[in-house]
Amino acid sequence: MNENLLALEPALLWKNFRELTLIPRPSKHEERVTKFLLEFGKKHADEAFQDKAGNVIMRKKATPGMEKRKSIVLQAHCDMVPQKRSDKIHDFTTDPITTIVEDGFVKADGTTLGGDDGMGVAAIMAVFEDKTLKHGPLEALITVDEETGLTGADKLEKDALKSEILINLDSEEDNIFYIGCAGGVNVHITKQLQFENVDSSKYEPFKLILTGFLGGHSGSDIHKNRPNAAKLLFRFINGIIGKVDFRLSGADSGDMHNAIPRDARAFMLINKEDVKKIEREIKKFQKAIDIECGNSDPDGKISIEKLENLMPLALSEQSLKDVNFIINSLVSGVFAMSADMPGLVETSNNLSIMRISGGTLRIQCLLRSSVQSQSDYLKDLIRLQAEYAGAKCEFEGEYPGWKPNTNSPILDLSKRLYINEFGVEPVVTAIHAGLECGLILGKYPKMDMISLGPSMSGVHTPDEKVEIASTVRFMKLLRQILETGIE
Repeated sequence: MNENLLALEPALLWKNFRELTLIPRPSKHEERVTKFLLEFGKKHADEAFQDKAGNVIMRKKATPGMEKRKSIVLQAHCDMVPQKRSDKIHDFTTDPITTIVEDGFVKADGTTLGGDDGMGVAAIMAVFEDKTLKHGPLEALITVDEETGLTGADKLEKDALKSEILINLDSEEDNIFYIGCAGGVNVHITKQLQFENVDSSKYEPFKLILTGFLGGHSGSDIHKNRPNAAKLLFRFINGIIGKVDFRLSGADSGDMHNAIPRDARAFMLINKEDVKKIEREIKKFQKAIDIECGNSDPDGKISIEKLENLMPLALSEQSLKDVNFIINSLVSGVFAMSADMPGLVETSNNLSIMRISGGTLRIQCLLRSSVQSQSDYLKDLIRLQAEYAGAKCEFEGEYPGWKPNTNSPILDLSKRLYINEFGVEPVVTAIHAGLECGLILGKYPKMDMISLGPSMSGVHTPDEKVEIASTVRFMKLLRQILETGIE
């Protein structure tokens, strides 16, 4: 399976990436992949072990004559975001990823590819396996559970690594060097709701569906103004209040804390006499979607389907008002742009997961910022919005950003080698997405860091793909960095 990858260059990278696609590895289910990596390390490293957090650490001695080079740790994460198209049958805990090679890209068949960050892991494996590569002392840190909480990096012990330089391999554009990233915090909003019986002789059950939107990474794609299906759902619901006699029984959208929701559903009881009305409202709303989002999300659709059965229970009028207020007023998208780095998002919030079930509204957001005071301000705003509607707002899992260091020796070396090899200067910037560098820097404050990677797009969505040509450039640069080294 996935033999199509074996014909690609760089051969070692794609061989190892193929192995990773065959191992199910969604976040919090990394047991099989870490076992595989430990077995790999026993063959190709001088030392390989797993720490208390579950991270895999490998070490390799310097090539003779290069012992005086500073030790470099290559860092990536082995978990992946499990997302699939609504019509795709796939169990991420048991099924391998099926790859497609097409038009210069590698992608998956209706699911996320796992290039984030399987490409980084495969690059580390290629480096450790390559017997022709000359290098100084090497380490590898392959973390677990990056996508749902940066758990592996957070629990990394302060004496686990020996290196002075870290190259993070979790970037997605081969001509961009990242030297900083945003911090983040998970937001949890909950509210107990009041339900009441509905006259089933007067109302009929329906399911309102929004589907086909692109979604994306809540950090690197947040500035693209893509529709958030949860927000869009309640924009529609807000628009039909007073026009259509309906009752809301439940709703759900999103399943990953760091992805923009692509689909949403609402379970409704609609007055039999108003079914035609809501159908007309749906057509009007579809036209608005097409006008507003036709270029970015051409496949985004809103529809309704009749249900055979639905419990004749619905939110009370006040509970509907509260839910409608919370979701429609909640900041979701870019909140502030950076004044120091033009074009860089400074602060954002993403409504990631929304559920109305079991008598409770549950919302999870991921708030990101590279400026702590702005993060604190946005947290206060969200808390005010939630508490105004009688909801509880809590924050957990806060992690620090990575402050840029423009005087970095590894940055200077990487820029010089890139210019010599490719004849152009790379872009040096920070990224709004969260990288593990901030947490690692907190444990190793003197460590010199940079983040590199091949070009990818559509990460955290079923449209994820890796540009094949960029992997050649990426591995060529990484090889030169390691062979040159820093004394």
